[in-house]
Amino acid sequence: MKKSSLRRSKQLILLTIFNLLLYSSIFGQAITVMPQKASDYVNGIGINTHLKWNTSVYYKDFDKIIYPKLKALGIKNIRDAVPYREFLSAADTALIKNRFIKLYDSLGIKVCYTIDSKKVVDSLSLRDSAAYLSVFKSSPKLVRTVQYLEGFNEPDLGIFRWYPKNWDTLTYKIQKSLYTRAHSMPELKGIPVLNTSIVTYWSVPSKPNMVAAITPHISDFCDLITLHTYDSGSANWKMFPGTYYDLTEKFLKPIRKDKPWVITEIGYQNAIDFNKASAPGYNPNTYHYLSELSAGKYYSVLFMEMFKRGAKKVYAYEFIDQNTSNLSDSEKNFGIIHTDGTEKPAFTAIQHTIMLLKDVETPFTPTSFSYTLTGDTTNIRSSVFQKADGKYYLALWQGVKAGVNYDYTAFKDLPADSQKVSITLVANASKVNVYQPLKSALPIHTYRDTDHITVDVPDHLLLIELDSKTKKSKTMTGSK
Repeated sequence: MKKSSLRRSKQLILLTIFNLLLYSSIFGQAITVMPQKASDYVNGIGINTHLKWNTSVYYKDFDKIIYPKLKALGIKNIRDAVPYREFLSAADTALIKNRFIKLYDSLGIKVCYTIDSKKVVDSLSLRDSAAYLSVFKSSPKLVRTVQYLEGFNEPDLGIFRWYPKNWDTLTYKIQKSLYTRAHSMPELKGIPVLNTSIVTYWSVPSKPNMVAAITPHISDFCDLITLHTYDSGSANWKMFPGTYYDLTEKFLKPIRKDKPWVITEIGYQNAIDFNKASAPGYNPNTYHYLSELSAGKYYSVLFMEMFKRGAKKVYAYEFIDQNTSNLSDSEKNFGIIHTDGTEKPAFTAIQHTIMLLKDVETPFTPTSFSYTLTGDTTNIRSSVFQKADGKYYLALWQGVKAGVNYDYTAFKDLPADSQKVSITLVANASKVNVYQPLKSALPIHTYRDTDHITVDVPDHLLLIELDSKTKKSKTMTGSK
């Protein structure tokens, strides 16, 4: 009798487990998240510029292309170089300073100022005393433009090329002097200092470990760590945003020391004749050509992917092609607009996402958001944002491998596919708008007074706006 009862109990338990699994497979799993502020997303994204390059389009066409296109993009952060008098002519120093001030005063754009001049390495007053920071002491208006002060740009490439035997100690001295002087200047009070951007995480012996071996640890001389994580490599899936960070994260630990971090360079190049497999010196592990459409799709989700990994800010590289017509040089073709100012899909995707998520800077505390996803949810990625008026924004996109959109070996875009997903809310939304920022800032679908919609999630960002004016739903289809 006891054995029979025990057997029936086991059968009941197994049946219950089976029913729960069946229920989950049919109706999905209820998800409750605390949204990120929509304004934090907009304030968290930036892009690299080179205003001081006096032979470039940045310099020559600032008023004609750079300023109006930055205004149209709507971005609030750029990364550029310190406009110090020893790095520029006297006339250019004043010109570039005034351009930074104009961007802040009229567009609200702040700057992450980095250093990259060999003069910083060779001059004692620049290397050991950070004399270049005097530019901020003499210009209160320029101080207002400062978002961050960043250490030497990619010293394991630049300084290593100039002084391979002691590049690590030189890098360390520059970082220490920057941090020490910046935090001793009343004019720069409260301005965070970023670490130097070491990029060759994979090197043997590890270059980051060489710098990290110096005591006190270099992270003592920064407030945040900066990383350059270009998604590239020997397989199509390695181009997907965030993949390079995932593959190299373990190499970052010696230099990072668990400090908060930002990405100050990340992006894609569109030079079709660069690094061809048939060319001498082909390197399968470096940058590969992506079509402008492919880069646009990846850019539509790049910032969200890096924020999900913990980045505090993300600066794309770069704003404009240095020379779109030179298709054999990758460095000339990282822009999200062409040299003549015409826009690439990446510009469109970023611009429309900013348009949809920009918000007033009214203080508020986000409230939790609950929903259920059912259907073809394999590797679907998501983020949730909220505005001060209560509206939620559910972002959905395909992860690896469905979200991989380009075959670099065949030089072709992969077929655009989608995954059909149903979304069930715990309360009726009075209005739901569905957007594809890569294509438009206008909705592709609108629904009213509903708690359930079905969407096709593409290989780029799908953004769903849910009006906060809700009422309790009479049906709870697919939710628990």
